[in-house]
Amino acid sequence: MVQRRRTPHNTQQLVKSIFGVNLLVMRVLGFYPPRKCGFLYRLYSVVVYCIFTFLIPVLSTLYLITDPNLNLDKVADSAFIICQLGCFIIKMLPFLLNGKEIRESIYMMEHEAFVKFTREQEHIIQDCRKMCRRTSWLFLSFCSACLTTWAITPLFEKEPKLPIDVWLPYDFGKNKKLYLISYLYTFAGTGSGALSNGAIDPLIAGMAYFATCQIKILKDNLQHLGKHLETERNNNENPHDAQNLKHELIYSQIRNCVYHHNVIIKFVENYENVFSFVVFTQFCASVLVICICCFRLSQMTSFSMSFVWMAIFLCTMLSEIFLYCIYGTTLFEENSTLMQAVHMGKWYEYDQKSKKSLIVLMERSKRPMVVTAGKILDLSLETFTTILRRAYSLLAVLKNY
Repeated sequence: MVQRRRTPHNTQQLVKSIFGVNLLVMRVLGFYPPRKCGFLYRLYSVVVYCIFTFLIPVLSTLYLITDPNLNLDKVADSAFIICQLGCFIIKMLPFLLNGKEIRESIYMMEHEAFVKFTREQEHIIQDCRKMCRRTSWLFLSFCSACLTTWAITPLFEKEPKLPIDVWLPYDFGKNKKLYLISYLYTFAGTGSGALSNGAIDPLIAGMAYFATCQIKILKDNLQHLGKHLETERNNNENPHDAQNLKHELIYSQIRNCVYHHNVIIKFVENYENVFSFVVFTQFCASVLVICICCFRLSQMTSFSMSFVWMAIFLCTMLSEIFLYCIYGTTLFEENSTLMQAVHMGKWYEYDQKSKKSLIVLMERSKRPMVVTAGKILDLSLETFTTILRRAYSLLAVLKNY
């Protein structure tokens, strides 16, 4: 008989193997400090945040306030970018101020309870790794494509124009050097927010999927309790002692499952406490951004350069909030089937002590494992449809304006 022993695996590089690209981009942009963070890196993070993340939406807002020829089209052209970049001001702040807590939350994925699994269960971790890495690369590619098309659109204009209208104390149209400097600054400032966003969102969503995979491993352990104990029992000459040994080993495995379940719950609670505000900020901004994007698309010439980049931007925004909602739904659904895994095992062969322990675990699993954004919105497909409905309602108001 093949033995199903839960053995610790060398997963010291688990976080880097799953989210290595995300953490690298965040560190380059100043939003993920190294373990031994010095003064220079902290200064670099503050400078990048203030000059790029904070200043660009402020200058763009000043332009709208001071423009004497302001109209609805100009407001719509800049409003959705201002909303998104303004969202980055709040969204990136926890990564700047609470870097240690964020690092601890991420590296909780390498907890001892998460690295013990059988060879039959190893494919679950491999699937998690592939899914998270694929999602990270796809979303980062979407953000890069959106940034590129947005940046080159002004180059097709007859007059010098920046990717986003910002207030500047000089006229960049009269000097090519000033125009080049202004262009690069607005591109770098917006690109910093876009790329950091492209790395952070798949990371946060992927951690919810990691918790889902841990529940899959827990379910498999509960379903196959005592499967590898036949050898130990058969080697014991005394049938009574062999039966007692089996019950003790099964009870020990159940205790390990209860411990594993508690660590998963702690991981999800910590995950929600650290990232809930970040996700809520993005959800609030997404309603306005999606609404304004759809409004501008309805006014543009089909398949023009502006139309293409706006369509890519809209797809990126939709995929961004969909990632959170689909992984939140998957986590909830996987946890709700935990009791079924117990019923599918040979619970009727266990002693009373083991049965009572399983009942306690089943009762605890009845509590829904729901991740919220800002303690208000659940990360679920229902929330995704709610965001789309709110965006459409605002779009209908703008169309009638």
